[in-house]
Amino acid sequence: MSSSSPTVSTTFTALAGGSGIDGATIELALLPEPGSPVPGEADAEELLAVDPDPTDTVATTDTLTLDPAVAVPTAEATVAGVTVRRGGLVDVNSVVRLLREGSQEVDIDGDGDPDGPVDPEAARSAARMAISHVVLEQGDLWVAHDDAGTLQAISVWMPGALPGASDELHRILERELHLPDPSEAIGPPEHVRPQLMESMAGVMEHVHAHEPRLVLFAVTVAPQSDPAAVVALARAVVAPVVRGDGDVLAVALDGDRARLLQAVGFAEVAAVPLGELNTVWIGRA
Repeated sequence: MSSSSPTVSTTFTALAGGSGIDGATIELALLPEPGSPVPGEADAEELLAVDPDPTDTVATTDTLTLDPAVAVPTAEATVAGVTVRRGGLVDVNSVVRLLREGSQEVDIDGDGDPDGPVDPEAARSAARMAISHVVLEQGDLWVAHDDAGTLQAISVWMPGALPGASDELHRILERELHLPDPSEAIGPPEHVRPQLMESMAGVMEHVHAHEPRLVLFAVTVAPQSDPAAVVALARAVVAPVVRGDGDVLAVALDGDRARLLQAVGFAEVAAVPLGELNTVWIGRA
């Protein structure tokens, strides 16, 4: 991925959970503190029956069981009837909707006001196009849904190294959004954009240094999900990719999401400042 394009950086920022779009925040108060061991940590195959070959086939579990020590000390938590599969074009709108619902606002300059996209609708359109044209074609997308087809969790993976991706995505957004510089619409206000670009350049330096196969830019669990099942659901959509060959990284723009990534098996490798009060967390599985 190139760090030279503000369009790509702002799009990736939106996918990483810093879109600033109003939405519910996942309650993660029951997760262990960063750096503490996760009791009952096990290989993903012990938690759910996902086909070990990450193909397009559907893998259904009768029950996802989360070790009670991870979530609720007094009771076992289960999520029944959850299907985990690779996402496709049919899922794009639902995925972007869940990203919006699970996003957290980011105050880049520390003035107390969230620094969301100048045009939230353009940002949502950019996310749809990034998933359709980059994630599905050269990254990866995994979804978990219930028996009614409602998404319960998603993981959005960008390619670790893709020459020309920034130019290609910029051209697509420029054409579809009818804007000469899409970053002016999908990014934050102009006065904080340099801080965002500086931070994302630092993130990309770490990404390039590790040469990962894929980078997890978003893992989101539906806000209405049982808090006791958050870790199991997140692990369900992350495990099929982590089991593949080569290293994978993950990026988080807020502490709660970083804690969730740690709970599913990522260890911190770097932290990059973002503005006055924020840190972009980078983990490796």
